[in-house]
Formats: sequence, C-alpha cells, structure tokens
Amino acid sequence: MKKKRIYGAVDVEKFDVGSVLSLLTVGCIVAVDVAKTKFVAALATAAGEVVRLLRFEHPRQTGAFLRLLVALREAKLEPHVVMEPTGTYGDALRYQCHRLELPVHMMSPKHTHDFAEVLDGVPSMHDPKAAVALARLQAVKPAKRWEPEAGSIRDLRAVLDLRGPAARTQALYYGLLEGMSARHWPELGTLIDVRTQHSWKALLKQLPGPRLVAMSREEASKTLRQASRGRLGHELIAAVVESASKTLGVPMTQGEEAKLRTVVEQIDHQTQRLDALDSELSELVHADPVMTRLANVVGPACAAALFGYIGSPLEFSRAAALEKAMGLNLKERSSGEKKGRLSITKRGPGEVRQLLYLAALRLIQSDPIVAAWYRGRRAFQRENKVAAVVAVMRKLSRALWYVARGDAFDATKLFDTRRLDLTKAPAVKDVSMGPSSPIERRNEGGVPQSMQ
Repeated sequence: MKKKRIYGAVDVEKFDVGSVLSLLTVGCIVAVDVAKTKFVAALATAAGEVVRLLRFEHPRQTGAFLRLLVALREAKLEPHVVMEPTGTYGDALRYQCHRLELPVHMMSPKHTHDFAEVLDGVPSMHDPKAAVALARLQAVKPAKRWEPEAGSIRDLRAVLDLRGPAARTQALYYGLLEGMSARHWPELGTLIDVRTQHSWKALLKQLPGPRLVAMSREEASKTLRQASRGRLGHELIAAVVESASKTLGVPMTQGEEAKLRTVVEQIDHQTQRLDALDSELSELVHADPVMTRLANVVGPACAAALFGYIGSPLEFSRAAALEKAMGLNLKERSSGEKKGRLSITKRGPGEVRQLLYLAALRLIQSDPIVAAWYRGRRAFQRENKVAAVVAVMRKLSRALWYVARGDAFDATKLFDTRRLDLTKAPAVKDVSMGPSSPIERRNEGGVPQSMQ
C-alpha cells in the first residue's frame, strides 16, 4: 500500500479482482469491519499484509462483495473472512458466507482495540484501520472459526431477550410504586412486602390510595382477605386498613390516585408476562440434559442465560476459561509503589452475572459449607458483603464447568472444610444486594416455582 492515503478504500463495484491476484499467491484474508450500512473490507495476504481496502454499502452492495469472495475462491486463494461480533449487523453477511461455504472467523473486539496503537503508533481507531488491524491479527493469532448456532439456542435467547425488557419495565413501575408509597402511604411498606406479597395489588387496583381505603374499610378488608386467600391474618388486615386513615403521608389528588392504579396494573401485567416467559424458559432448559444439570445448581434462569449469552460450558477447555467468559476473573492496575485494587473484569453479558449473583445468595442461605466460607471472607468481616458474594460467584462459576460434564455439585470440593466454622446456622439474612439490577429486582419480587 502507498504511504499516502494509507487507509483509502475503493468501491467494491469498481474493483477488479484480477489486479491483485499476483499479490495473493498463497491464500488470502478478508477482514471486514462491520457497521450498520457502511462496511469496510481489507484484502490481505495470508501473512496479513493488506493489498487493498474495499468499501461497500450493506445490503445494497453486499451481493457484489460476495461475488468477489467467490471469485477469490475460484482463483484457488481460499479466502478466510474475519470480523468482530458487532451486535447483529454482521449476522446476515456471516450467514451468506457460511451458505457459500466460505470460512468465517470471529475476532475479539478487545484484541482489535489493544492492537490499534501497535499497528501505526496512533491510538485512534476508525473503520479502515479496524479492518487492517483485523487482517494483521488474523495472520498472527487466528481467531476461532464461527459456526451457526443451533435452533434450540436461538429459541432460548429469543425468550431471554423478551424477558429482559419485561423485567426492566416491571422494575421501573416498582420504583414508581415505592416512591408514591413513601410520599403518600409510608406505613404500607412496613406492613406488607410489596415484592414478595401480591394481595396488595387487588386492593390498590380497586381502591388506589389511603383516602379511598379509609372511606371503604369493610370493602378493603374483604378485598385483602380474598386476594390473599385467607393467608393474611385478621390483625394484619386491620392494621393495613387502620394505617390508611392515620397515615402521615401527603394526601393524594385524583390524578395521583389514577396514576397509582395504572402503576399497579402495569406491575400486575408485567408480572404475569414474566411468569409466562419463565415457564417457557423452564421448558426449554429442561429439554437439554446439560442445562438441566446446571439448573439444579443455579436455577433455570441462570442456566438459560449462560447458554444463551455465553455458550455451553462444554465449549470451554478449562474452568478458568468459563470464569473469564463470565467476566469474573480478576484484574489489577498497579505501578511502582501504587498497589491497585483487585476487581472482576465484568467482561461479557451482565445478565449472566446478575442471575449468578442471585444463585450465590440462595446457595449461601441453603448450604452450610458455602455459608461458612462466605462468613470467613475478609470482605464479609469488613462489612463488604457484596464482595464476599462475588467470591462465592467465582467459585460457583468454576463448579459449573464440572457440573456440565456430569459431576454432582459438591461444596466440599470447592471449599476446604477443615478451615471452616460449620457451627453457625447456614442462613445469612443480612446479605447486601447493593445496587440491584432489573433482573435482580424481578427475582426479589418472587420468582415462580418453575424458576427456582
């Protein structure tokens, strides 16, 4: 390539493949920088030396680009396509390459980012430079070959992708409810846990606000009794109704009462929607033996998220590789006398870590060995309980690698029981959830039995 206009690209429809055949004697690499519509491809030798940069508009000119790849194959150059997993914008091109039996390789975006300054001494990154970097990296360290996902995994992710927005919407309305309750009826939250109990929904949909409850005491009591199916005691029902007439909250306007009814209706609607999605997700999980084994340890939701967003643990050569893919491996930034703080990398999808966090909490509350190890963490003793839970998550992530291969989950293989104090009760009630995520808040509100 010329020194001037190093990153100048040629329109794919104006490019003559015959002009570079003499330069591509032993195979070639075609590195594609994916965008929404404006793609850039670097045509390089097998050694990664770029001979031409091409640009094409997707999908209008994608056919011309595919014909170029076929022409390279017919010239016995065996083109290897390499790209980054950039959202869904590259999926169509990957599928078409696979349909034409052209090998496609997926390069980690972090590798490309880290290589930017090494490439030309400048840390900036743009589309043509990204394509060149991909070509060079593919020659130095070939990326993993891409294979189409099984239909069952795509179906699983489809349900997960629907579940996420529903959980976030439900969390949004729970936030509105908590704010209105604190302002207008603060006593309600001290009497009823709105995230684990559901009888209050019927009450507030029928009588949205303490003013209306106080005006219709008998109706309110009957509604609570019927909605709870007799599980709320008479004293608690009486206390709820009585608190409505003596509340310290700000009196509600008619508009605010209408808002409260809508908020409760939305919470109820999203809860029903999530229950239906969770049931569907549970059926998909239990149709696969590996996911079933994982679900027995961390629950169907976490097992599904692991398979749908990261992949089967069977695809990873080591337990540490699975831990790294989940973003639970440790990183440190230290220099000279400055000692950096260890923290997890948080690479990969956060949904998996959110659900694994909840699985770790359940394990702490149910398994005496896990609870004892958790209590023995220095982070726990320093009142940093979230960090102690993360330590359990890291152990659990490695255990899943073995469980997927048929081993039964055994806490004694994860923790040295000789150093643990097993005399205390296993339940740990004071675990701090920290800033809860939408999925965490969804599960705090009560997960259906099918998802436990």
